[in-house]
Amino acid sequence: MKKIATILKVVLVTAMVTVLQQACEDKEADPRPLTVVSVATNLGVPLYGASVKTDIPVNSSVIITFDKEVDVSTVDLNSIAIKMDGVGVPSTLTTVGTDVTITPTNLMMNGTNHTISIGSSLKATDGAPAAVADYNFKTYGRTNVVPPQSVNQLSYFSFSGNMNDEAGDHTPLVADVRDLTFNVDRFGYEGLAGEFNGTTTIVEIPDGEQYMAHNSMTLSAWIKADAARNGHFVLGLGAWKGFHMELASDWSWIKFATQFDQGTSPSDAEDNLFSGTGAMMSNGGYQGWTFHKDVQPHGGGVGSTYFKDKWAHVVCTYDAASKLSTMYLNGEMVKQSDFDLWPIDDARRNVTGVKFAGNMDGGNKLALGFIQASQNRVVLHDWANPAEIYTYHYKGLMDDVRIFKVALTETEVATLYTAEKP
Repeated sequence: MKKIATILKVVLVTAMVTVLQQACEDKEADPRPLTVVSVATNLGVPLYGASVKTDIPVNSSVIITFDKEVDVSTVDLNSIAIKMDGVGVPSTLTTVGTDVTITPTNLMMNGTNHTISIGSSLKATDGAPAAVADYNFKTYGRTNVVPPQSVNQLSYFSFSGNMNDEAGDHTPLVADVRDLTFNVDRFGYEGLAGEFNGTTTIVEIPDGEQYMAHNSMTLSAWIKADAARNGHFVLGLGAWKGFHMELASDWSWIKFATQFDQGTSPSDAEDNLFSGTGAMMSNGGYQGWTFHKDVQPHGGGVGSTYFKDKWAHVVCTYDAASKLSTMYLNGEMVKQSDFDLWPIDDARRNVTGVKFAGNMDGGNKLALGFIQASQNRVVLHDWANPAEIYTYHYKGLMDDVRIFKVALTETEVATLYTAEKP
C-alpha cells in the first residue's frame, strides 16, 4: 500500500512538472503582446481615448506607458514615433522601464493633426511585440499656411513662442531678441504673436542684405499698432539704405521706403507711400503713381481705416521686370507706381532692382520693431538710435512676417490674405 502511494506521488509530481513546463513553453511561444496602458503629454494631458485631443502645446513631449518593460534595443523612430501627414517628426526617444518618451527636436506645427504611431517592431524585454496602435491629437493654434510662391520664400517668422526662421536660415541669435514677449494672436490663441513694448523691444535678423539680392522682393506682415502711440518704425533694414516700414505720427500714411539700383547712377531710395487721398499721376498726384486708393470718405483716413488697434495685413512688392512698386492692405491693392513713367532723363528709369546700400558690418541686420538695427547704424541721428527709448519704437503686435525673392502678384497676395485672415 505504501509502495502504491509512493508511485502515485511520483506520477502526480511528474504531471505537475510537465504542466508547468508546458505552460512555460506556451508562454515563450506566445507571450502576451506589449500593450499601451496610457498616453499623455509631459504636462499630464491624456491623449489616450476614442476622441481626438485638441489644443496640445507645440512644445509638448509625449509619454507612452506600457504594461511591461520595453526592450530598449527595439526603440527607434521606426517602431514608435510622432507623425504628421504620415511623415515622422524628428524626435529623440528616451526609455525608462515601461515608459517611452518622445520629444520632438523642434516645435511641432501649429493647428496640425499628428499621430503617435506604435509598430510591432517595438518589443518588451520578454520578446513580446507591441500591439500596433495609433493615437491622434491636434496641436494648439491655427493651421500653418503654405503661401503662394513658397519655393521663393526666403524667411518666415511665425512668432509661435520663438523667433525661428521657419523657411530659411535667418534665425536671430538669442542675444538679438530683446524684450520681446508673446501675446494673443489675431485668432485668439495665446502666445502666438510677438508683442513690442514701444521702447526697448527689438529683434535683429542676421544677413538682411540677402533679402535684396534678387532684384525683386515681397515683404508680408501682420501688425496691430497701438493707437496710443503716435508714430511707429515697424521694421527696417539699414533705414532707407535697405528698406523700412513706417506709420506716420499723425496716422495719415504708411510707407515702405526701398533702396534701388539705378544702373550706372548711384543707388537711391524711393518711398512707396500710401496716404489714402486718391492722388495719382492722372489727377495731379506724383509722377509715376498709377493707382492710389481714396479712403478719406470711409472712416477718417489711413490710420483709422486700417491700423489703430486693428490687425492689418501689409504686403509690399517690387517687380524688377515691370518696374512696378505696389502696396496691398488686407488683400487689396491700395497703391502702385511705375518707374517707367518717370521722365526719360530721370535716373529712376534705369532701375534694375532693389539693392542694399547700407553697412555690411552689423548694419545689415533687419530690425523688427525699429528703423534699423543697433550695431554700426547707417543713420546716426538720435531719433534713429534703438537705444533712445523715446523715439518711434514700434508698439503693438506683429505676426507672420514673410519675405520672398519675387514679387507676389495681386492674385497671390489676395490668396495669402484669405489663407491667413481670422
